Amino acid sequence: MDTPRPTATTAQHQVSTPPDKTLDTATAGAVLWRTAQIRAGHGPRARAATRALAEDFNQEYEGVATALSFEDGFGTRGRLHWLIHLRSLQDYTALTQRGADRGSGVFGRAAGEDDGWEELFEAGSVRETVLLPHRWGIFGTATEAMMQQGIDPIEAVDGRSRFQLLPAAEQTSLPVESLLTSASAGLLMHRTAQVHYAYRAEARVLARTLAETYNLNAKGRTSVLMFEEAFGQMDRIHFFIHMADIEAYQELMALDASPDPTAPRASYIQDWISPERGGGTWDKIVMQDSTRDGLLVPRTFG
Repeated sequence: MDTPRPTATTAQHQVSTPPDKTLDTATAGAVLWRTAQIRAGHGPRARAATRALAEDFNQEYEGVATALSFEDGFGTRGRLHWLIHLRSLQDYTALTQRGADRGSGVFGRAAGEDDGWEELFEAGSVRETVLLPHRWGIFGTATEAMMQQGIDPIEAVDGRSRFQLLPAAEQTSLPVESLLTSASAGLLMHRTAQVHYAYRAEARVLARTLAETYNLNAKGRTSVLMFEEAFGQMDRIHFFIHMADIEAYQELMALDASPDPTAPRASYIQDWISPERGGGTWDKIVMQDSTRDGLLVPRTFG
């Protein structure tokens, strides 16, 4: 008799809103990634405070923002992660104004309320990074070929031009309902890589090609979406690799080892830099020792 495979817990259970109203890495216009290290001896209180804060936040801002919480897996014990998914970058300003002092940023108590973070988390350990879904031409990184094809991500709003940010679901040819996201994945691998400035356009073509290759080959077991870092390190790209469960990681390893021309290996050995610029594969584009993987496990609320 076969033993049934255990079902991984997802972050969707953290919110009361149904999946079609939960903002996630596929549907958000911007993602605020916050991390903090729990102070030794304060684990239960810190996790309870996280739950209460997220529940209040999600109830108050349903349809505008969704906060999901995670914890390091196989990394630093007691390191918490929050992904605050915003409907749009413009909503960030509105959310910071919930408290007159803005001391706790978007994801914190309103003015006059004590959220207790000062004693629950290590001093100086709280970090926030704004991530924007990649779109061709972001930060001026369209290739010459794209420009010739008329790639134009600029829109006019109230007589002013601005870059149009689209949700990451627009990056793939697969329907959004078939994608694993930060809300529906059993595990979330966060990969970062620093690319050479000289090849920043080629790097993004490579990155998007690899992401879609994984998406098409993984058959719903893994979904890869790409983000750009705003207000931080230039040309450091972020991938959220959403996996159904831990076995999906071994399935990705099998894809990497596959000689099939439709598998990712073909992209790794392909020349992405034009002959006029000296040619070169991915290893000339990505800076050595800059790639990092972190495994995020959805926090379980009892």
